[in-house]
Parts: sequence; C-alpha cells; structure tokens
Amino acid sequence: MASFDKVIPPGQEGKVTLSVKTKNMSGKFAKSATIKSNDPKNPKLRIKLKGEVKKYISVKPSNRLYLTGYEGDIISKSLKIINHQESQLKLTNIESTMDDKIEYDLKPIVAGKEFELMVKTNKELKGRSSGKIKITTNSEKKPNLEISVSINFRDELTISPSTLHFGKISITPVSGKPPARLHLTKHLTVSKQRGDPLKIMKVIPGSDFIHAKIETKEEGKRYSIAVTLDKDKLDKGLITETLEIHTNYEKRPVVKISIKGKVI
Repeated sequence: MASFDKVIPPGQEGKVTLSVKTKNMSGKFAKSATIKSNDPKNPKLRIKLKGEVKKYISVKPSNRLYLTGYEGDIISKSLKIINHQESQLKLTNIESTMDDKIEYDLKPIVAGKEFELMVKTNKELKGRSSGKIKITTNSEKKPNLEISVSINFRDELTISPSTLHFGKISITPVSGKPPARLHLTKHLTVSKQRGDPLKIMKVIPGSDFIHAKIETKEEGKRYSIAVTLDKDKLDKGLITETLEIHTNYEKRPVVKISIKGKVI
C-alpha cells in the first residue's frame, strides 16, 4: 500500500509512504513501487522497500499439518513450536475442533523456548476431513496459535474414472456429409497398491450394447478395462447405464461405474 503527496510546490519536498501487511509473512521480503510524475527528466522513478518479518512464535515445518494414508492406517506427525521472544513461553491450553478424529500430545523440549506437538489419527478413518488445533499462550504479542489439520484417507482399491462420459453420439447420417467419426471406446484403470493381490472376478455390463474387455497391466496390482458401445444396438436418447466390476477386495467387492451419454 502507498500514500503520497500529490502536489509538490517548486523547490519543496514531498513524501511517499509505503506500507506492507505482514500478517501472513515471515522472513526477508522485497517490495517496490513506481512513482510517475510530470518531471521531464525522470517521469518514472522506482523505489524499493526491503525488510525482514520476525515471528514471535513459529511452528516448524509449518502451521499446516497434512495427514495422508490408507483407510485403517494410523498416521502420526510432529511439529515444533519455537519461542523467539526473550520472555519464557507457556502454553496454557490446547484444544481442537476434531477430537473425534485425532489425538495430540504437547511436551516441552527446551523449557520456555521449544515444544513438540505430536498429532495422531484415530482408527478407522475414511475420506477427507479438516479442522484446527488451537493453543493458548501467555504471550501478549501472540496469545493464540492455530494449526490447520487436513486428513485424507484413501481406499486401497482405486478405479478411475468413476464415470464414463461418452458425450453426444451421432448415429443419424446427414445427407451430403461423410459419416461422423464415433469414439465409442473408453478406458478404466483398476488398481490396488498394497495388501493381497487384486483379482478382477468378472465385469457385468448393465445393457447388451456395452462390451468390456479386461487387460492386465501389472499382475495383481493394475488392470485396464476397455468399455465399448455397440453402435448397431444404440437407440436415440440418453444413456444412463452402469458397469459392475467384481473383485476379490473384501471391503468393496462390487463397484458400480456410471456410463453416460446422449445418442442423437
């Protein structure tokens, strides 16, 4: 942000004030601004502002904590809270908005100067969730610390994409024009990165105009399924069908894939 004297009388001085919001900054910084005037010799003058933002209390490596794993895993990570003030730091209270998903333990490493926060997920977590850990301190400059926590637990079995979109399929010939080129085959990837070897037991199309062919990419880990629509069996209208993929994965033995499109 900048403020300045817009008119400077001949022989007089004017002031230009640059300010920087340091709320989300740390470390050294460099900013610049360009002064434009009616000075015939120097119509543009560039000025620079340099400095360093020092935190009263820092969280290392970051005040954003990411816990990522597979369903059923217990993930733990630690953070360090470092006091850069001369006075002794006391952490007087800790709480979170996700006590049903995480456990946490705060202990001093160097009295009044450095602390370790250990965060661990609970069992049986699925999907994504997020929240905050809030710490109250005795610092007048930084009475509260907030640590953002993001959790992402993936299923061991992944099928991508979850929906096959074929878009508009033109089966009606147009007089005087060559037949439209149809793209009636799309591919699914089925993979499992750990645990028992993956087997695809069978694939069941929801309609007789859908054909599926399984190709092994990496035995027990990754497969490709080519899904093809039979042009001769398509009727005009919307396609809202499914494809069932049956595997030996006990947690999700049957996965349904949506097949969508429009025949014109």
